[in-house]
Amino acid sequence: MDECSYCGGSLHPKRLPHYDQEWEGKTYRFENVPALVCAACGEVFFEAAVDKAMDDVLASMPKPKRFAKVPILDLPLPI
Repeated sequence: MDECSYCGGSLHPKRLPHYDQEWEGKTYRFENVPALVCAACGEVFFEAAVDKAMDDVLASMPKPKRFAKVPILDLPLPI
């Protein structure tokens, strides 16, 4: 894949510092994930092998490397 399926922009390989994946109602974070990122719209795509690897890890549910607390903030916007 070398063209964004959303906007037609060009895709470039990039290593994401982290990617959050939902699995059975919980969120898990992967670090240092190879991806293809659209230069025009920023949409993120994964090659099939990367997507399968994340699914395999989640299905086997190994002991997490560590846990992180994430602060939650409100974004005040006028209604």
